[in-house]
Amino acid sequence: MKNSEIKTVLLDGYLDEPSCLGVPPYISPHIRYLYGALLEAGLDKRKITYITVDQLREDKKMYLEKMEASNMVIVLGGTTVPGNYLGGQPISLAEIKELGQKLEYPRKYLAGPITLVYSKMDGYDHLCEELAARDLYQILTGKNISLQNLTEYLTKWATKGAHLTVNHPSFPNLICEIETFRGCPRGTHCSFCSEQLKKITYQRKPEEIAKEISALADRGNHHYRLGCQTDLMLYGAHRMDKKLKPNPDYIDRLYKGIHRADPRLKVLHLDNINPSSIVRYQKQAEEILHIIVNNNTPGDTAAFGLESADPAVLKKNNIDTDPQKTLRAVKILNKIGKKRTRGLPHLLPGINFLHGLDGETSKTKELNFQFLKNILDSGLLLRRINIRQVVKTGDYSGTEIDKFSFRKYKKKINREINLPLLKKVFPRGTILENILTEKHKGKLTFGRQLGTYPILVGIPGKLALNQFLTVRVIDHGYRSLTALPWPFNPHRASIEQLTTFPGIGQNKAGEIFVKQPDNIDQLKEILAPDFPFEKWADWFQFD
Repeated sequence: MKNSEIKTVLLDGYLDEPSCLGVPPYISPHIRYLYGALLEAGLDKRKITYITVDQLREDKKMYLEKMEASNMVIVLGGTTVPGNYLGGQPISLAEIKELGQKLEYPRKYLAGPITLVYSKMDGYDHLCEELAARDLYQILTGKNISLQNLTEYLTKWATKGAHLTVNHPSFPNLICEIETFRGCPRGTHCSFCSEQLKKITYQRKPEEIAKEISALADRGNHHYRLGCQTDLMLYGAHRMDKKLKPNPDYIDRLYKGIHRADPRLKVLHLDNINPSSIVRYQKQAEEILHIIVNNNTPGDTAAFGLESADPAVLKKNNIDTDPQKTLRAVKILNKIGKKRTRGLPHLLPGINFLHGLDGETSKTKELNFQFLKNILDSGLLLRRINIRQVVKTGDYSGTEIDKFSFRKYKKKINREINLPLLKKVFPRGTILENILTEKHKGKLTFGRQLGTYPILVGIPGKLALNQFLTVRVIDHGYRSLTALPWPFNPHRASIEQLTTFPGIGQNKAGEIFVKQPDNIDQLKEILAPDFPFEKWADWFQFD
């Protein structure tokens, strides 16, 4: 059969690994490479059906019939880090196995990070090599792609694969994850991390990335995250005495190329930075951080993978930082990145903690808490604290976690650290633009900005979904905010929104809703004499 005649279903099961996220609203580069490779191999895009695993769940019977009527089914997925998701749910191992068992006619290919930890899967004809786009392209064309010219092919696949985004259910409200390099550049790796399983490594040139951005922008994408790398600080780094020295000029080339490729970009954020890279070469690191702050959009977060503040755990797991270095990096980044634009700090650190690591004891949680308390007491800002349990890959053993004490520990951090930090990062009255409404829960509508680690915002009332709103922060949860549409006009407000103000109960809210005051004097007449207008006067806006 000619390649142009092959009917294909490409199933995006999403992926989440230490260096890449592809769960909506993110779309991974790997699914785009894969689609582009299929087109480059001569497949007809009219005969390629792209679906997400969430779409499959919504109408499984119909999509299974479509798969069965195809010649080839490619399933991409795999989560090697734990996560909680709002925009979608990655494909499970049970769902992957079910597809392998139920589909009979098509040839079935399994791709993505799952193939790093599984060497075979019942029901599948082929488990792709770790870079599925390369593997399938070679199978379909008979050509051999050497690692030396791999990034040239990646650029071709990335530019052609950009068209896939328009078929995603979340388009155009997608964050395109952009890969700068593959694999961890460290000589030895953290013992628990799946990055050490990758055998294919490469670094993409700034000009190659710019071509991909241009292709994505041409198709209506304008939200990007440089998230697909283990440490952005080491992109283009010089190797010196077995160490990597950050290269500001190379990263400057990257950012200039991106802005030229899409002058209309709306979001440009990043993900991973190793705090040790900031501390080891502070001069070069500070220059890079200034470049990032000047080029990225506000509200950005640099995830610092401290993983544990326990020296014994750090040593046993070969983690390349420690509490002292990380604290210095937090101070440096606060100095450069905490300036605000449109109500948001430009670039703040986030702290990642992993539990269940080898060497962990009951003392570990106490050390972690004290590290965070020190940051809070020092007046420093963190955008978010991520506390997760390790996903055991390969032969990593880990340590069993006492679930009761773990929940108690997380509640303590939420109450004593997260809440006061959120109040500092997002003070009451902060105006947040471009909140995309995503989900209803009870009498609340939840939304987020498009970007890296966006704060969850609860808006009272059931509002239309998939619309962008401007809101103003009125209250704080442990890991989320409560906000009201801005400007806030009591004349059009719901009862749920009115009762968000302390001092306006159900009765007064109902009276406002019925009488619909046209000005501040009429509102005062309803609320007087108990409501503290001097505190809230600027919140009420009348047309």
